[in-house]
Amino acid sequence: MIPFYQKRILIIFTSIIYISYLLGFYFNENSIGSGGLDGDLNWMWNNFDLFKNNSLIDAINNKDFFGNRSPLLYIINIIFNPFINDIYYYRLSIFLFSLIGPICFYFCLKNKFKNIDKEILLLISSLILLSPYYRTTAYWGMEINYGIITMLISFYYLIIINENNKKISLQNILMLVFFSSLSIYFDQKLLFIPILAFVTIMLTKNNLQIKIITLILYSLLALPFIYLIIKWNGIVPPRTQELNLGTFNSLDNINLHFYHIGYATSMMALYFLPILFLFNNNFFEKIFLFLKNNFLYIACPFLVYIILFIYLDWYELAQSTLPINSRTGSTYGLGFLNKLSFIFFLDPIFRKVFIFLSFFISWVVVSFFFQKRIKNILLIFYFYFLSISISPIVQEYFDPYILLIGLLCFDLKLKIDFRMAIYTTSYVGILLVAAIFYRISL
Repeated sequence: MIPFYQKRILIIFTSIIYISYLLGFYFNENSIGSGGLDGDLNWMWNNFDLFKNNSLIDAINNKDFFGNRSPLLYIINIIFNPFINDIYYYRLSIFLFSLIGPICFYFCLKNKFKNIDKEILLLISSLILLSPYYRTTAYWGMEINYGIITMLISFYYLIIINENNKKISLQNILMLVFFSSLSIYFDQKLLFIPILAFVTIMLTKNNLQIKIITLILYSLLALPFIYLIIKWNGIVPPRTQELNLGTFNSLDNINLHFYHIGYATSMMALYFLPILFLFNNNFFEKIFLFLKNNFLYIACPFLVYIILFIYLDWYELAQSTLPINSRTGSTYGLGFLNKLSFIFFLDPIFRKVFIFLSFFISWVVVSFFFQKRIKNILLIFYFYFLSISISPIVQEYFDPYILLIGLLCFDLKLKIDFRMAIYTTSYVGILLVAAIFYRISL
């Protein structure tokens, strides 16, 4: 049990986060740039009109249907959301719906960290409300939060199944299969969720009958997406394929961008750092000891990448592929590191040196999470594959996914106490404030 005064501090911090979430909606916060009525909500609203005025099949095959995800969120909103005809109340409904996220996160944490005080877990679970992408999606009725919520529900059942390997109820299996399948319908990059769930169930000590049921259910739930892939000749609508030729979204549009690896490493490290705070008080000592004992293992792949980066002039290639934001006139893509390099340095040489040093530090942080655990390694490399198959690579592919996955899925021995929870919250809060000020300055 923690002292009463610490509980009060934790409750105050948690309350501040929830109040900031409420104020963000009131002030129309747009901390990632794609919010606003002329942002992603603009083309999403056109999609809603498309599905309201056409049959489901006609809407799916319509040449004007645009988006990076399946039509499930449009179908659900049109059927169940009574505010779908008013853009403000639609935004309000998604803002309120997104409050399910921290609730799901809390129950996941409670199941995984059973001996931690609930006030600490409440604060940690509220971190999702400090994510610029989660907040902006909630405020402007965008797509991301549906997938995050179903992902968290899937994690909840994964944790239960992992802890009760010998006695798993069929109900928990069915819930995991259903919500992990929903995750990919809400966001294709969450493909690792049903894969992780399927492998977990197959490796449990259940009887053969439950495993056969799992295989059949996944096959049936995959049929609608297989239908979409056949109709679209890819995983996104044809119009999206035409406008995103640099992304591996169909067999006719195979592109791999290996220069993204360094930038992806920096973005993952940004969200792994707050998890480092949860190891113990001497986490810096652990990092230095890890670097000392594994220097060759860390340095060799990094040197190979940097040599290729310089020899193939990947820096210029990366800059040349960045699209222009028509509203701000600035480029977007490559994450926070590229933006910082332009803020700090005018000379391109200094920018490159800064980026190379940041790549190395980030690689050290990411490598630390391998921990010789196959699950950690596979999940991290999944995001590396994701990064090289998409262009441009942006921060939203990692925020808040890496933080959630690191806390709930990785094999780590974390020590979550009062001090570490405050440090972690402060760090994530600073990231949000920085994102808001950056957008205001554009």
